[in-house]
Amino acid sequence: MKKIYLIITSLIIMLTSLFLIPKQSHAAEGEVYQVGQAILNVRNEPSIHAEIIGKLHTGDQLVEFQEKYGWVQTYYGGKEAWVAKQHLIPLQQDKQTNIKPTAHKPVTAPQKKREVSTRGNASLKGYNIMLDPGHGGHDPGSIGIGGLQEKAITLATTRQIAEQLRNAGASVLLTRSGDEYVSLRDRVEISRAYYTHAFISIHYNAFFNSGAHGLNTFYYSSADQKLAAKVHASLASSIYLQDRGMKQGNYYVLRNNYAPSILLELGFITNYSDLANIQTNQFQIQVAEAVTNGLRNYFSH
Repeated sequence: MKKIYLIITSLIIMLTSLFLIPKQSHAAEGEVYQVGQAILNVRNEPSIHAEIIGKLHTGDQLVEFQEKYGWVQTYYGGKEAWVAKQHLIPLQQDKQTNIKPTAHKPVTAPQKKREVSTRGNASLKGYNIMLDPGHGGHDPGSIGIGGLQEKAITLATTRQIAEQLRNAGASVLLTRSGDEYVSLRDRVEISRAYYTHAFISIHYNAFFNSGAHGLNTFYYSSADQKLAAKVHASLASSIYLQDRGMKQGNYYVLRNNYAPSILLELGFITNYSDLANIQTNQFQIQVAEAVTNGLRNYFSH
C-alpha cells in the first residue's frame, strides 16, 4: 500500500511541475518591426551572451517569426537570428491589407485573396512593398568593368528606391539591408511572411560582349504581367538606357512568390555607356522615382 501511495505522489508532483513551466510566447508570424536605435546587435541565440553575427541600424526593418524571453527571432544572412525586442518599434499596418493574396504560382497552402482599396491618388499608404537587392555576402553577382560587383550597386539602388517609396507612404522591407548572403528560398519566405503587395528584385546585367546594353523587366506569370508593364513603362520613359523590353523569366524569386513579382535588370555593368549612367546619383534617383510612379499606376488601376 505504501508503494502505491509513493507512486501516486510522484505522478502528482510530475504533473504539477509540467503545468508550472513557463510557456514560451509566440507572436503572430509576420509582424514587422523597425529598429529604433543606432546599432542593434544580431545574435545567434536569444541571449545577451550569445554570439553576435551581425548588426542592424536605425530604420532597418525585420519580420518576426517568433518571440522568446523578450527576444525576436528573424533571419539574417539566410540564418536564424535573434534581436532584443526592447529596441524594436512595431509598424502598425492596416489589418484589412494583411491578408495573403491568392496563390497564382506553386504554393504549399491555399491563400485568401487580398482586397485592397485604391483611392486614385499618389499615396502608397497601406501597401507593403518588398524590395530584393540581388546577391550579397559570398555571392557578388556579376562582375563589371573595373571589378565592380553587382551586389554593391543593387543594394545602393534598392536603398534609394526604398526611400522614395516610404516618402510616398508605402511600407517597405528589404530582403537584405547589408552585405550578407540571403538564400533565394529565404527571400521568398520573407516576402510571404510580410503579406507583400508587390515584390521587386533589383539586378544589373553582364555579358562577355561589352556591346550588350539596356534595360529589361522580367515576370513569371500572367498575374505578374500587369505589374511588370506598369513599372517597365515608367522606367523606360525615365532613364537613358536602351529599352530591351519585358520578358518572361523562370526565376526562383518570381516563380515561388505569392505576391505579384518582377525582376529588374537595370543596365549592363559590362557596358561602358550603361555603367557611366548607372554609377551616377542622378540615375539612382531616376530609377527610384520611376519604380515609385510605376507602382502608383499599378495600384490605381
